[in-house]
Amino acid sequence: MRTMALKPRWGKAALATTAALLTLAILALVGEAAVRYRERHRSKLAGTMPLLFYQHGRLGHALVRDFDYFGWIHIDRQGFRGPEVALQRAPGAVRIMAVGSSTTFDPAVSGDAATWPARLQFWLNQLSPGSSVEVINAGVPGYRMIDDLIRLDTELYRYQPDVIVLYEGHNDLFGAFRTGRDHPGLQTSTPGEVPAITPWGHWLTRHSLLFGKTVARLKSLQLQAAAQQARTKAEAAEPSYDDIINTGAQEFERDAACFLALAHSLGARVVIPEMVHASGVGTVSAGGDSTLFQEWARTFPFGTPEAVLRGYVRYNAVLERVAERFAATWVPTGSFGLAGTQWYGEGDPVHFNDRGADRMARQLAEALLASGVLDFRAPKPRANLGAGAGNEERSLVP
Repeated sequence: MRTMALKPRWGKAALATTAALLTLAILALVGEAAVRYRERHRSKLAGTMPLLFYQHGRLGHALVRDFDYFGWIHIDRQGFRGPEVALQRAPGAVRIMAVGSSTTFDPAVSGDAATWPARLQFWLNQLSPGSSVEVINAGVPGYRMIDDLIRLDTELYRYQPDVIVLYEGHNDLFGAFRTGRDHPGLQTSTPGEVPAITPWGHWLTRHSLLFGKTVARLKSLQLQAAAQQARTKAEAAEPSYDDIINTGAQEFERDAACFLALAHSLGARVVIPEMVHASGVGTVSAGGDSTLFQEWARTFPFGTPEAVLRGYVRYNAVLERVAERFAATWVPTGSFGLAGTQWYGEGDPVHFNDRGADRMARQLAEALLASGVLDFRAPKPRANLGAGAGNEERSLVP
């Protein structure tokens, strides 16, 4: 009797569970479809792009190759933004590789052809008729100088760029402020440990935009909470913002020096543009612009806008010093006219919009041509570095 009585109860529970799971599945599918539709039909790209990345064993994350992100961004089979890149450059062409993070990748512009590396190729070919220039966009959002170094050593060298335009430092500065307050490396016995991920979590990360957007939003909320705690602690005696900037700048200088040393050993000339932002190069105060003040506070939540701007001055000084040390071409950008929010994405003081990317590209093209760093004569052959042979350095200037 009891057994017979239990069967209907179990049957009802199983039916209710199945119905609930089915409802959740339908809601998830509807939500997924809605998020994907919005991502493809929005007026401009903004926010997170979770399906664009995958977990990388050495670099933490990397761009999914041969991937189109809803018509906004295309990653080719080599992992670069834009059209396909051949391993060997075209005969007689000068190959330039733009290396950096999201400020090189340019997520806030309208498409691949509007990024500043793509516009740099356009302007160099326009301003130097008869020349042949190829510019590869090797930027990856979230990377720091150390990631650029690792990537140059493990894969970028294969493309044998004649010139490397290294535009990096924003994330290094952000990372210094984020980690400098709490010293997380001292709070765990396994710093830098790779987080565990379940098989279903991995699948959802790779295939569900809704899941990726939700996780990214939760991480953003956690980041804001951590930033609020950091601001609360900022009044404490140690460490000060200047200490954080100085410590981060020392690490940044070591990584930058290693990058230039490796690039030099590969026979590539390096060009380092000074980092620009909406407040203007060299500015140490957000001034009376409350909108710009809020943009800085939102973009760099772990430091005051004034401290962040002092950090930019310090990091740019590091880049200039390293460029001089390794005979790289330093490009001051204060005269580029990129101060002001009109050159950047909405609510973003560091990522270009279409106008800003084009202006950056044209000004940089003119600076490169004036500096003599480009030589459009037939380049000398170089040893095959991928086969482990010695490096026959090739200079682009007489």
